[in-house]
Amino acid sequence: MTTTLEPTPLQRHRPGAPAGQPRFLAGPPTPIRQFGRAAWERRIPIGAFLLAVVVVAAGVSLLLPNWFRARSTILPPTEGGNGFELMNALIENKTLSHLGLFSASTPSDIYAEILKSRTLRESLVTDFDLQRLYHTKGMESTLKELEQHLKVTLTPIGVVTVSVEDRDPKRAAAMANHLVAGLDRFNRESVNTQAKRTREFLQKRLVEARLNMSSAESTLTAYEQRNKVVASTEAAAVGAMADIISQKMSLEVRHSYMSSYARPGSAPLRQVEAEIGAMDQQLAKLPSLKQEGSRLALDAEIQRRVFTLLTAQYEDMRIQETRDTPTLTILDVARVPELRARPRRSLIVAISGLVGVMLASAWVAMSLRNPIRG
Repeated sequence: MTTTLEPTPLQRHRPGAPAGQPRFLAGPPTPIRQFGRAAWERRIPIGAFLLAVVVVAAGVSLLLPNWFRARSTILPPTEGGNGFELMNALIENKTLSHLGLFSASTPSDIYAEILKSRTLRESLVTDFDLQRLYHTKGMESTLKELEQHLKVTLTPIGVVTVSVEDRDPKRAAAMANHLVAGLDRFNRESVNTQAKRTREFLQKRLVEARLNMSSAESTLTAYEQRNKVVASTEAAAVGAMADIISQKMSLEVRHSYMSSYARPGSAPLRQVEAEIGAMDQQLAKLPSLKQEGSRLALDAEIQRRVFTLLTAQYEDMRIQETRDTPTLTILDVARVPELRARPRRSLIVAISGLVGVMLASAWVAMSLRNPIRG
């Protein structure tokens, strides 16, 4: 009696497919099915290879040192404040060439360039002994290594962010705060230096203004004694002209000082020149003085007001020269990070697994092209 074996359900639904293969590999041979069948036949070595890749990647990621990132955020200087005026002056100032800085358009750009300057980076290397920590020789190689761990970014609204990486989280925060402190120190020194230069310039002009005022008053007094009259300065025309001319002369003093460091045709100079032109237009509309006594009284009043304006500016620069207040508005002080920034071990393992899958796929594809060797 002959016994006929019934095909299993798996064989009935997968005609022509060897037993044990997944169901989706059954059917007419296609490139995808052929690739799948070849991969299935090699599933054990492929699985062992992928497992080895993942294990090695995990082991290597565990051996990599942890790096921590600390950040400090600085707000842009507000318009009208000392920091804003300082940065606008620095944009035009020749001092920037000594720092290796180039053209910049906003005060926040200047902040970012100063933070990336060699002066501050060398200070960071020296104060934290980075040459020993980075195992480098010489300042140049240490600075190149520091560039890999220091990042200064600028948002469209002008907020500056300083990020520093280090293996020690406390040192990372200290380095970021050290850079911000260096920027503030540079700003204060620049304010003091700028104020000193302005004070010295105004001091010379004050001497001239005092002599001019004394000369004008002497001439007016001699005229009054000679003609036995008292020249009045209360007339509307005299008062208005004295006010406008004294303001114009003050602007001319400012223009003369700005010309010592600003580029010809720069925006600050053009603004002052426009203000002087507006003063000239106002003077042209005022009536002329026909009496000699009124003209002498006007000249004396102008010299008094110019001397008063220059004296006020001189005293303000004396205060600025000795000021030691912070120039930065720090939004976020760098704090000690609690979580590491890198290595991202899960990402390393995932990418390594993906590369392993690609290599295994390439091996299967090559075996299909060369079945004897596969």
